[in-house]
Amino acid sequence: MINGFVSAKYILAKLYRDLNLNEEINESSVYEWIAEALSMIGAYSQYNEISDCLELVNGKAKLPCGFYKLVDINYKGFPVYWATNTNANNYQCHNCRIPNLPTGVNSMTPFTFYVNDNYLISNINEEGNMDPAYICIVYLGIPVDEEGIPMIPDNTYYFKALAAYVTHMLDYADWRRGKTTDKVFQYSEKEWLFYVNSARGAANSPSTQQLENLKNVIKRMFPISNDFKRGFTNFNKPENFNI
Repeated sequence: MINGFVSAKYILAKLYRDLNLNEEINESSVYEWIAEALSMIGAYSQYNEISDCLELVNGKAKLPCGFYKLVDINYKGFPVYWATNTNANNYQCHNCRIPNLPTGVNSMTPFTFYVNDNYLISNINEEGNMDPAYICIVYLGIPVDEEGIPMIPDNTYYFKALAAYVTHMLDYADWRRGKTTDKVFQYSEKEWLFYVNSARGAANSPSTQQLENLKNVIKRMFPISNDFKRGFTNFNKPENFNI
């Protein structure tokens, strides 16, 4: 479980300290390698969960800066479903993208959307409709500091994993040029592969409250199969039987 974040500058300082470097290393390359390592760890809690309302213009809304993955989406409190239309990505025919049928709460056609080219596209506000429409999303965003540098989880295993990956990439460049031995390169690779799983395990370890939620989800006589429509508000509540 992740409880806080620190700047990726910490890893840069750690590299100079641990590797006893006497020459400057490329900071931008280090930050890019840190971003790669974070993507490979891929734990949910290493990102910020952010809520935002997007204005649809001609059925399209620009995704926020730092957007990584969509968590939930709704319009006026009602769920918006992923478009199953096989022509959803067809830009050659505007009428083929999402069915131009009546939509809404009392309609048989639900609100639908898909994500393409950094845009969220929906049938809520069709092309040519100038009336404003706002769609609410919850998404995972990459945390950054005041300088735009990625923030990393304040966790020892993350520090070790990210430093190990950057060290591995530095050794890889030297190994390709014949400046380091196979043994050194293989050790740095082995170290990274160990700590990437350690960091993922540390981030995914649930708290006591999360374990209670898991218990309430698993131990049910009657499974909840349609809580998506309510944003999973009842998913973690224990069953109550009045006998």
